[in-house]
Amino acid sequence: MEWRTRLRTWAALAAGPALIAVGVALAAGPSADFTAFERAPYCAEPPPSDTSRCVTRLPMTVIRRSTYTTEDPDPPDPPQFPPPQPPQPPPMGPFRVVLPTVARLRVVAASRTTHYKITVRTADGRYHDFEVEHDFYNVAEAGTTGTAELWHGRVVRLRIGKHVDDEWPDWRLGLPVFIALAGVVLFVVVVVRLLKRSLRTRRRRRVTRVYN
Repeated sequence: MEWRTRLRTWAALAAGPALIAVGVALAAGPSADFTAFERAPYCAEPPPSDTSRCVTRLPMTVIRRSTYTTEDPDPPDPPQFPPPQPPQPPPMGPFRVVLPTVARLRVVAASRTTHYKITVRTADGRYHDFEVEHDFYNVAEAGTTGTAELWHGRVVRLRIGKHVDDEWPDWRLGLPVFIALAGVVLFVVVVVRLLKRSLRTRRRRRVTRVYN
């Protein structure tokens, strides 16, 4: 059984650097693509037949906007040191019911996230849905015009006046980062376990020597 335990430990130890390498490799492509986009010039007017090396700009119009909320999976952590409690309400009257209700509403509001969504139509007649930041949402009223920047045929940036909102998919970089972090955590956990096991073995040997 001991050799199986050692085999699993060393396999887990090797899996950590492997996950880190996979995460770095997956992140290299999206990172290089974003760098190329930032360095690419704007396409001439009219755009050339090959737009793979320049950024195409298309006029756009905001068609509609909306918001929706989602429940956060983890409610906010309570404060480490709760503030002093307010004085107790009188035993009679509506405050006995109203105050707990207000407290519950604050907790519910704190555990929700508001998302801001807009639909735009670009000059080529296509419609696009985007989730944008709150500041950009405020200026993106229906009928507002702006500019959509396309990279390899995909809208990656919106502009309305001085307001800018990037539309790079978060998962393209988020997933590789998560994989790399998982590898780091796994490697650290296994190393810590090996160190603890080594310390326990040394202590046992010292105890054995003392009694012998």
